[in-house]
Amino acid sequence: MALASIWAKWDSISAITLVQLGAVLFVFYKISQYTYRAFFHPYAKYPGPWFAGISNLWYAYHWFSGRYPWVIEAAFEKYGDVIRIAPNEVAFFRVEAQTDILMAGSSKGKLPFIKTEIQRWKGEHAGIAADQDPEKHRAVRKILAPAFNPRALKEQEPILHLHIDAFLQKIDESSKNGDVDMSEWFDWLACDIAGDVTYNGDFHNVKDGRSNPFLTVFRQAGFIGTVHQVFCRWPWLHAVVFASLPYKLALVIPTIYRENHKMVNSRVRRRDKLVHPDYFSLMVTEETTPSEDFLVAQANHLIIGGFDPDTNLWTSALFFLLTHPDKLEKLQQEIRGRFSSYDDIVGENVPNLPWLNAVIEESLRLHTNGAFGLPRISPGDTVDGHYIPAGCRVQTSIFATSHSERYFRRPREFHPERWLPATHADYDKAFDTDDRASFKPFSMGPRGCIGQNMGYLQTRLLFTKLAWKLDWEHVNKGEVDWERDTKLYSMWVKPPVIAKFKSSSP
Repeated sequence: MALASIWAKWDSISAITLVQLGAVLFVFYKISQYTYRAFFHPYAKYPGPWFAGISNLWYAYHWFSGRYPWVIEAAFEKYGDVIRIAPNEVAFFRVEAQTDILMAGSSKGKLPFIKTEIQRWKGEHAGIAADQDPEKHRAVRKILAPAFNPRALKEQEPILHLHIDAFLQKIDESSKNGDVDMSEWFDWLACDIAGDVTYNGDFHNVKDGRSNPFLTVFRQAGFIGTVHQVFCRWPWLHAVVFASLPYKLALVIPTIYRENHKMVNSRVRRRDKLVHPDYFSLMVTEETTPSEDFLVAQANHLIIGGFDPDTNLWTSALFFLLTHPDKLEKLQQEIRGRFSSYDDIVGENVPNLPWLNAVIEESLRLHTNGAFGLPRISPGDTVDGHYIPAGCRVQTSIFATSHSERYFRRPREFHPERWLPATHADYDKAFDTDDRASFKPFSMGPRGCIGQNMGYLQTRLLFTKLAWKLDWEHVNKGEVDWERDTKLYSMWVKPPVIAKFKSSSP
């Protein structure tokens, strides 16, 4: 009887009343949540934009704006060296924090700050750059490490020459017919090299003078990555958002996986008929072949790791040199004075070019890799003097430090001479106070970029040959402001850099 009475009363409540009750409960829940975040959360003591402290919407908005690195930099300037950028996340400015976070786990007794989920997609295998499990990452890194030692780079060098020589010939020919967008051409070259050294894949971008379908889709992965990393903060919304994306965008990640599946299957079938050794040679052997899903996951990261940082460095370096003709002249004088023949430009001869090395480092400083903050989850440890409870998130900003007067004099200006040896005739003592040792463009510690030596080798060979063989002319001079016109959506989106080239006779 009592149950029947209760049910009768409940049944008499209108749907409108239930909605009103639900709304009241929801408002009460949100007020309680915001109150906790604002006053009682472990990060409540840190300054920052007030809205960032109570809601992830602040973080989401600035990521979708494409200006996240600049926003974080401005927040440091306003609030100080440790700022709250989300309810459960703080960002650290000082380089000491980078060491505390990124080097943790490299010594006994120190637990690592594990990666967040922002680079990981569903599936058993995340890929070397995204795997959150330190042991899994260490195992894959151990397998791949021999591919990047000096001996392996020497074996890969002929492949680099083959691609770079074909690239220079094509842009020389294309310049005779009109202007050349080097942002696009560098994308083509980087993609071709990445595919070839990863799994003997030939994407034909440079040869065809246009983006192949894989690269066309791949370029859209940056924005999709931003959607993913933002909505990881609202797991209940993640699937809904991806189901609501426009058809072409929704297919980006599945298409990348499908195309890599094809390339991986082809590579496994050709294991005994390879043109040259590649990264997969260390994983696919006569004795063992890992699962296809494992290989595809590694391929995704090896391709993007060999493509994105390189094309960003090449495009930014070319732009900075074109807009600073006095620096370009210094570089060309160094290279043309050092090599009497194009064929003399080989890997063992290019590391000892001070101006070239200085241009590379300065370009890396101004156009920073890892500008998304390299977020990590604390195991319960101290960062730059601040104890961070387990489960709380932290990140740093190499973008902010590399653009700060606290670390570099005239930080927003292109001055390669700051990286020259102090004994070099062109070294400027005005940069004596620069904290060059603190600059780590490829991160550091157990998760530092495994391919940085390959990146340096490619860049040195490319720019040495480019400066030796061709004279450069900037076509869209004054139309591009690098800081204004670049955006970050997980991957950098670069403005067009239009140039013309003609053969030179050093």
